[in-house]
Formats: sequence, structure tokens, C-alpha cells
Amino acid sequence: MTALLVFLIAVSGVNTLLLPASPVGLATPFSVSKDAEAIFYNPANFEAQNNYQVWCSYNRFYLSMQSVSLSLSRKIKTVNVGIAFLNFDYGDIEWHPNYPSEDSLTYYSANDFTAVLGASLPITTQGKIGINLKYISENILIYSDYALAFDISFAYAGTKVGVSLGASDIGSKIRLNNEDVNLPARMSVGAFYDFKKFTPSFDIHYLVNTAKFEGGFGIDISVHRIANLNGAVLYRDGVYPGFGLGIRPGNLIIKYAGALYPHNLGLINTIGIGFEF
Repeated sequence: MTALLVFLIAVSGVNTLLLPASPVGLATPFSVSKDAEAIFYNPANFEAQNNYQVWCSYNRFYLSMQSVSLSLSRKIKTVNVGIAFLNFDYGDIEWHPNYPSEDSLTYYSANDFTAVLGASLPITTQGKIGINLKYISENILIYSDYALAFDISFAYAGTKVGVSLGASDIGSKIRLNNEDVNLPARMSVGAFYDFKKFTPSFDIHYLVNTAKFEGGFGIDISVHRIANLNGAVLYRDGVYPGFGLGIRPGNLIIKYAGALYPHNLGLINTIGIGFEF
């Protein structure tokens, strides 16, 4: 079980900030995220409404891991303003004492928590800038601390083409197990082209700490005035597929997405809902 704990810290831990916060995260979230959901992925694409808008989602990951995200947003004149929260729960973890020992097994819970204050505003008729200020808390037994960070991105959207550039999780170090650890900072670029009935898109991310690349190619297909399907081929330590469905009846938004993660980690499911009031 010690090996499992090391796996959790290495694959998840602070790196849960790179796991999907909501359904669009299983496709190409940097380039095509929009509305209140974009506050988790690309603050320049974040678009609030004149009324208050709530977005919430639930994700089921591998093992017993799960997460819940929530955001509240509203447009104030030309500025889109929102607050968001993301809690990543590792579930109950067994702690085996170092042997030989007479100590019994113990169980503890672990989680990551992120609070975001985000805003976006137009800088040209077709260009926007967005920024998130973030408080990040990591709580994994002795691996517990907090950090402050920010995301910044720029987006251009013409009549058919959209391009985004950005950086995320830029901030202070977080102290885990008496060691200062960098947040999983990354540089991102994304683009899409709107063919009306379908929209191909791609994202490329450079992970600063590990000097690795991640990304994906996706396509969104309009099947009805209020419904769309999407699929993606994604890469993160291996190639894996993602898929989803979105429905927008009136001021209500409902989304489902799934992905088959590599390394036999299984199917990830996520569902989200947004509404105005």
C-alpha cells in the first residue's frame, strides 16, 4: 500500500490540477471551453451572463477518486466575473506502518481544494484576456500545505477561427513532506475552426516541471439546435479516447463526458449542469 500512496502522490497529488474539472475537460478544454465552465480551463474563454449563472459538476476517476466543482458567475458591465471551487477527493487511504511494527493499519482521507477568483474582458472587438487568482490546498496526511497561483490566457475568436494562448498554475511552491514542490505549471496553445455543423479543435500543453507535452484533437458535432456530440483523441502518458454529449434547453446546460484513461485505469465519468437565476 506504500507503493499505492507513492503512486497517488506522483500521479495525482498536486497534479490533480491537471485532471478534468468538468465534462469539457475530457475533450479539448483549452480551445473550446466556454460559458462559466471555462473558468476552470481558459479564463479568456470565460463568458458570464447578465443574470447569475451556476455551474456544477461531478467526476468519478480511477480507484475511489472523485471530484466536485462549482462556480458562480455574472457579467458586470463588460467584465465577466466568477468564483469557483474544486475539491478532489482521494477516498479512504490505508496507511501501513513501517515493519517490523505492532502498530495497526490506519485509514485517513485526503483531498485537494482549489478556490478561484476569475475575470475576463474584451481588449479588442475579437480578442479577450482572462486571469484567475487561485488558492490551492493539499491535504494528504503529512503531505499538507497551501499555495497561491494564477492563470492567464488570451483568446481571439473570428467568425470561424479561434486561437488561445495561456499559462496556468504559475505561483508559489507548496511544501509536501518537508520538501518544496513546484505547482504543475503549464503553457498552452489551442485552436478551433467552425464548419457550422462540426468544429474540429486541438490543444497542446507543455508541462514546465517535467518538460513533457500533453494535448488532444477533438471534434464537436451539432446534431440538433439544442444538442451536440463530441469526441476526442487525447494524449497524457499514452493515447486514450474521450467522448461526450451536451444539451442546452433554454437557460439550462446539461453535459456528460467519459474517457478511457491509459495504464488500464478504466473509464472516467463526469456530468455537469448549469443554469441561470
